[in-house]
Amino acid sequence: MSSCLFLSDVVLDPVVKEIKALMPGNVVDANYEEEIIPKLLSLSDGELANYDVLFIHSDQVFHKKDQGWQRSFCKVVADVSRSVNKPILVSNSFSLSFRQAPLKSSMGSVLDIRGTYNKEFEELSSLANVYVFDLLGLCMKVGSSQFYNYSLGHLYQMPYTKPAIKQIALQFVEQVNFLTSEEKKVIIVDCDNTLWKGIVGEDGVDDIACDKNADGILYYHFQQFLKARKEEGFLLCICSKNNEVDVKDVFDKKNTPLKWDDFILKKINWDDKIKNIADIGRELNLGTDSFIFIDDNLFELNSIRELLPGVSCVHLSVNYTDFLENTERFVFKRKQILSADVEKTKQYETELLRKNEEQLYTSLDEFIKSLDIKLDIRVNDFGDIPRLSQMTGKTNQFNFNKHVFNEDELKAFMDKGRVYSLKVADKYGDYGTVGLIITELNGTEAIMENYLMSCRALGKKIEYDFFDRVIADLSSQGFMLKDIRFTETPKNIPAQTFIKTMNYGSKP
Repeated sequence: MSSCLFLSDVVLDPVVKEIKALMPGNVVDANYEEEIIPKLLSLSDGELANYDVLFIHSDQVFHKKDQGWQRSFCKVVADVSRSVNKPILVSNSFSLSFRQAPLKSSMGSVLDIRGTYNKEFEELSSLANVYVFDLLGLCMKVGSSQFYNYSLGHLYQMPYTKPAIKQIALQFVEQVNFLTSEEKKVIIVDCDNTLWKGIVGEDGVDDIACDKNADGILYYHFQQFLKARKEEGFLLCICSKNNEVDVKDVFDKKNTPLKWDDFILKKINWDDKIKNIADIGRELNLGTDSFIFIDDNLFELNSIRELLPGVSCVHLSVNYTDFLENTERFVFKRKQILSADVEKTKQYETELLRKNEEQLYTSLDEFIKSLDIKLDIRVNDFGDIPRLSQMTGKTNQFNFNKHVFNEDELKAFMDKGRVYSLKVADKYGDYGTVGLIITELNGTEAIMENYLMSCRALGKKIEYDFFDRVIADLSSQGFMLKDIRFTETPKNIPAQTFIKTMNYGSKP
């Protein structure tokens, strides 16, 4: 359940009505403000206390606001965002008003808005709780001549057509659901009639299609789409009822955007796909609710929806328009992309190497010793705040309290306490930042507000070493750990197991 407040300089009552039909039981309120900047300047915490999401909407295409006004609007929205500890959606409806580029320079007219307001846009986008609501994208999708009804707008301050109202409502619902839920991490795809057209086991490699010709262009674009998602930090896997040698032959002989090594795990066999997807979860140490599964077979998709309900299932239709609709869904999006996300596939590949080596040892302690693990513990590392904030939203299994800390909250803890971050490396490579302990200090006492550890670092006793070293550091600074905040969730079983072995504070 979510509660949302719209602050808008156009009337959005029809949009709100549509949203309420799509989100029954949720609170959606809209305030029309003829002049939105004074309202934003006078906005109080009390007015926002009961809302989870704030939507700030000024349609400057409709109102033809001048550039000075739009710059002021950006600055005021940025100031509001810094003082509000909740997600804020801001429409990107900016306009250069009546200014027109000469024909010789009109090629860049669409990009001219970005160039004109670059400083203001950079300031807004740097704020962790600000997200763009792509109204201009919706306008292009519907068509500008079909998006606005200016006569209606001038009479009632509600300038949108029925198709526009529907699209705004649909995107708002998807975006709010995305912002208030956890991101997906893994994309699992079928092969035949999904990564390429045809059945490789029957048609042969030469007669399947994934190229820029008519038969293969959809699949070529789909692979390009998946390649881009991998670069944003998604892990790619294959789950296909097929012969592995045939599938590998396709990647060896066809010049496709994706290569064999782009997929971190390949479950290519004749087993049930539900079993294979569950096995992928176990091998990656990730819950299947962080998975997206894409297939052309509706029976397979419906079976997985029924038996693995956390998996997001996407149908790859031969209808090109349907495919484009699917690729725009928020299930494939990131709230933000950090440099650490680009290294995800490599990090999980090295983790699989560690697991393979573990099978060679009869003793866990001997295996851990062979890894030559090194811990780099940092205190109040302001430079790593974006990654630490991201971890609080993504980490589930080893997480003492499933509270998403934004960057400002973490900075506040650093100002009044000690926030410990953990980087790990071993003989295989760098894990990156994988651990976080937040402590609040009061006199000579310390309270552990949260402790979380990335799943890829678990199983090597790193979580115990990190905890012990933090306790030792607190003691050396004259603080005694008084209590540990802990909340049970259905997903944090590893954290529950860990805390039961410790002799500090609260127990689950």
